[in-house]
Parts: sequence; C-alpha cells; structure tokens
Amino acid sequence: MLLGERLLKKGLLTEEQLELALREQTSTGALLGNVLHSLGFVSQEAIIETLAQEAGVECIKIKEYDVSDTAIKLVPEAFARKHKIIPLSVDNGTIKVAMANIFDVAVIDELQGLTKYYVDVAAATEDDIREALNRYYGTSGAATEGATIVEESGEAIEAQIEENIRAAERETETGEGAADVVLVAPVIKLMDLLITYAVKQDATDLHIEPDEKLIRTRYRIDGILHQGPSLPKKLSSPITVRIKIMSGMNISESRVPQDGRIKFSLNDKIIDIRVSSFPTTFGETVAMRLLDKEKLVRGLESLGFSESNLDIFKNAIKKPHGIILATGPTGSGKTTTLYSTLTYLNSLERKIITLEDPVEYELQIIRQSQVNPKAGLTFAVGLRSILRQDPDVIFVGEVRDSETAEMAVRAALTGHLVFSTLHTNNAVGAIPRLLDMEVEPFLVASSLTAVIAQRLVRIICKRCKEETTPDPALVRRLGGEEVTRDIKFYHGKGCTNCRGTGYRGRVAVIELLTISPEISELIMKRTDSNVIKGMAIKEGFKTLKEDGIEKIA
Repeated sequence: MLLGERLLKKGLLTEEQLELALREQTSTGALLGNVLHSLGFVSQEAIIETLAQEAGVECIKIKEYDVSDTAIKLVPEAFARKHKIIPLSVDNGTIKVAMANIFDVAVIDELQGLTKYYVDVAAATEDDIREALNRYYGTSGAATEGATIVEESGEAIEAQIEENIRAAERETETGEGAADVVLVAPVIKLMDLLITYAVKQDATDLHIEPDEKLIRTRYRIDGILHQGPSLPKKLSSPITVRIKIMSGMNISESRVPQDGRIKFSLNDKIIDIRVSSFPTTFGETVAMRLLDKEKLVRGLESLGFSESNLDIFKNAIKKPHGIILATGPTGSGKTTTLYSTLTYLNSLERKIITLEDPVEYELQIIRQSQVNPKAGLTFAVGLRSILRQDPDVIFVGEVRDSETAEMAVRAALTGHLVFSTLHTNNAVGAIPRLLDMEVEPFLVASSLTAVIAQRLVRIICKRCKEETTPDPALVRRLGGEEVTRDIKFYHGKGCTNCRGTGYRGRVAVIELLTISPEISELIMKRTDSNVIKGMAIKEGFKTLKEDGIEKIA
C-alpha cells in the first residue's frame, strides 16, 4: 500500500490534503513524505512509523538507544551525513543502522560493501538522525549557517555557556547608552548558546531577567520554570542589545516595552522565536517564546482527545458553518489545538483566513494576518473585512468584546466555519460568557457548534517511572476508591532524562461540549449553566476531571 493510502487509512490525512500534497510533489519532485511534512499535514514521526510498518522494520528513537562506539567507527562521517545514517550496534557479523530513507537499497548495499557486515535497518526521523550525527561525530562536518551549532548534550552546552560568560566579561566594554555597547564575539555566541540550550531542553520560553547584582536566566519546561545560568550584571546591556538586533527592535529605546521576532537556525531546523522586552527597576527583562512547528502543529490524534471525543470533534469541524471555540487559560494549548485543526482542514479547495494577536507560526496556503489596534485593525474591524475576502474558514485569535462576538456569530450564520478562543474555566462557561457580551440567546443557540476546554498536564517520565501508592487525600479528590480501585498509580523517581523532576512532556486533558437541539433550547431560555451542564452529561459529555482520570487509568 502506498504511503498516502496508509496515512488515509490511519486517519492521519484527509483526501483533500493528500490530493494537494500529490500536486505539490508533481511540481517539486520531492518525496511525498517530505512534502506532507513541509505542508504541516503529518509529523515526521507519523510518516516514519508508517514507512517502518510498510517495510516491516523497527522504528526507534535514537536518544533512547545505547549507541556503540565500535559501530560509529565502522561508518565514515561523510558517508553517514550524506545518506542520513546512524550506526547503532555491531553483533555477530551484523551492523544495525538507523536510516531516514529505509527503502534506499543502493545505500544499504554500499554500506554492506564498505563495512563488510550484513546491514540490519531500523527507521528514525531525519531530525533524530541529524541530532545524533552531531552528538556522535561532533559538529565539525555540520552546516554552521545562522546559529552556532554545538554538541548535543546539555552538559556540553552548559560548559560552553560558562566559557563564553568568562570570555564576554573579559572583552566587553560598555559606553553611555545602549547604542554605544560593543558587541564582542563571546556575547554573540553566548546568546546563541542560551537559545540552543533552551531548544535542546524542550523549553517553551527563555526568560532573561536583570537583578540588582546579576542577570538571571530561567527556562520554562513542561510548564514549570527552571533556573538557568546566572550572568554577570555587566553583561546586561550587551545581552539586551544583541537580542534587540536579532529580533529587529530599536536598540536605542529602553524606556518602553517592545516586541520582535527571531528566526533561529539550528541543525537545518528553523525555530521561530517571539520576543518581548519590558523595562523594570534593574533593567529590561526579556521573555522569548520558542515556537517549533513540529510541536505546534500536530495530527489531531496526538492532541489528547479520547477516541469518542475525536470522532465527535472531526464531525463538528467538517460542518460547513458554525462557531467552534477553544477555552482555557493562557498556556493551556489552545493555539496548538486550533493550528492543528486548521492544518487538518487545509486544502486548495478551501480558503482559510486568520486574524491573530500575534501570528504564532506561518502556515502554508493559509492567509494569516495580525491585528494592529494602533492602526485601527482590531479583531472586529478585521473580521468585517475578512468576510469580503470570500473565505470558507475563519480563525479569530480571541473573542474579546461584544463587537467581535457579534461579528463571529454573523459570519457563522452566513455560511462560514469560525474558530476562536475564549477565556473561561470550562466548556459550558463559554455560553454565559457570550450572553454577557450581549449576543442574543437565539444567535448563540443557532451559531455555536462546539466548545473545547483544555488544560496541559505533565506526563510521568518513562525512564524512571515506578509503581506507587497514592496519597489517600488524592484518592478522595479523584472520587474515592470506587473510582480508583482498578487503577495502578505511578510516579517518576527522578533521573537525568527528566532533570530530576519525575516528569517529561505534557498532554492535554480535554472536555468537548457539542450543542444539541436540547442544549440550544436551554440557551434560548437563558437557562443556568449548571442545568446546561447536567443536560450535556446526560448526553455523554465528559468533564475535564473525568478525562483526566481516564488518562491516569
């Protein structure tokens, strides 16, 4: 079965997306897997897993593999880099290798002749192999455009950071103002290293915070802030100026907040960084949001939906019109859910326009716009103009006021599918929130299709996971022993993989409310939200807590 057919069968791809990718492949001549990935339709992991199943070979993550030095020495670096291969182990006349293109028989034959060993192939993603090439062969042969490329281990990066801090202290001179700061090479490299370390640690944010006697760095990993290297206070101006130059800010202005963007290149991978500076007592503090498309745009199956909720959600987004809202606090994964949904719907036959604040990540084919209140481009004004652009699908970053809410409702009622976000604690809470914005009950009832509420929760580290007996108070909070009797509980002991926290990665806990005729009737009567929730539960609605307990089980 062909790759596209397999992905269709798995539900990872729609027929429209496959048709678009095949057209793109015809015009570019690239491999279908690469086209699907570049369009943001399917992740590298999903593609390589599907190809591995087709070939009947093992699919691995190299980081979790104990790579043998003997195997590395058998394959020349130039050959490994050219063909995207990592030697893994040698045993009984067989060399096991991870490859990005497992169907390249000519390369396998060439490797067999080169090593005089039988070749056993495993599949791995290109990103995984690229990182491993730099980890095991060093970085001398790697491309070094853009950012400084460094050894892959966190310890090696930390050592380079310390070395560059000392060098920057020795060489930096500071003038009267920001424009007079001399940027020496160690300062430039230090900033690259701080960002590189953030990428390697899977951090979503890097904070650079001047204090009275030092500069503090902190990384947000899995939603929690972790202390990073402390920098000498004298580097405050050079570091701030370097960030402003990288992000296109005004280096001579330090009295007002500024925003900028950086495109950071690391091992052929582009990380989009959103930068915000803010004046404080001890100098400008900088927050950097790291956006990796691999993590920002995922297949709907990997977002955290239960099987039943995923089917309901897919049916809701296939409707030609209506409003679908994602709710939850800042940092709860709403953007990831909606970007992934837009990517799922994306096709040449469908015009999708977004109005965001700010544009988080550039998506292929989709027309994206950023609000600019100073210039008069608000969500409401932009939405009114978007309707004249003949869209099929509209994404409005947030419903903040009555005017935007009313325009979104009107758009849905005139045949458009509208996505947006709302700050409420749960899915049912979106209904009274819209009514509070003075949207007529009959308009809410007839336009609202579905509401998602979600939170991101940390996942127990797989490497140090062990069974445990939970605190009785926690069992009571989850609903008592009747609910938890058949659940085995685990915790993370703490290891190098999870930085001693016991957690690695996050998943969304989701509740999905669909607007049935019965709920529409309750909305029109301005019924209390608790009554609406009771009706939804009768219809099969699962709360955030219930979804969380299912995920524990």
